[in-house]
Formats: sequence, structure tokens, C-alpha cells
Amino acid sequence: MQRITAALILAALAVSCAAPTREITARRFHVLRVIDGDTFVVHYDGEPTSVRLFGFDAPELADPGGPAAAERLRKLIDGRQVRLVFPARRKRDSFGRLLARVYADDVEIGSLLDSASPAIAGLECVP
Repeated sequence: MQRITAALILAALAVSCAAPTREITARRFHVLRVIDGDTFVVHYDGEPTSVRLFGFDAPELADPGGPAAAERLRKLIDGRQVRLVFPARRKRDSFGRLLARVYADDVEIGSLLDSASPAIAGLECVP
């Protein structure tokens, strides 16, 4: 009886290990508003949620270049559909914002910001 029980347990474990669990890592969302040069809001899991561009640090609105950085991001994504890809194991930062690479029309927004005009002083790529 113990051998049958052990065999059933091993069979169940083998089946559960063989079936890969799949985590959704990329989805499309509608941008509700842009907060600043590296943060915006989407409708995520039923509520408005802030998203922080992964790997970028734009100046704050009150800092030099901050309003220009926010306007640049606004022109690129405000009111549009974007795709979020979560490259880090942790999906949220210490402020509760989602950390994601952001794509609009299959173009990574970060690459457009990285090559932005000098009007966005202070924008930098974070390693």
C-alpha cells in the first residue's frame, strides 16, 4: 500500500513539474495620463496604476528639464495603447509603481527618450 501511495505521489509531482507555469510578462494598456518624464498611469488590474520606465531617470517636474521631459513623454504615449514588458524579477519599485519597458507601435519608448533632443536636459539611462 505504501508503494502505491508513493508511486501516486511521485506521478503527481512529475506531472506538476512537467507542466510549466507561465507568467504573463507583456500586455497592452491604455495610457490615462503622464505624470512626469519617466512615470505615467495606465489602467492595470482594474485600477489606475503608475508605471515607471525601466532603466531611465528623468528630472523631476520642478527641476531644470523636468517639464520638457514630461512633455516629450506625453507626446509619445499620452492616450495611446502601450505594451508593458517586465524585465526585472520585481515588478514594482519601492513606491508601488510598475517597473516596465514600454513599447508603442513596437518601438521601445526608452530608446526614443535616450536619443531625445538636448531640450530634455538631465535625462539619463540608469544601468
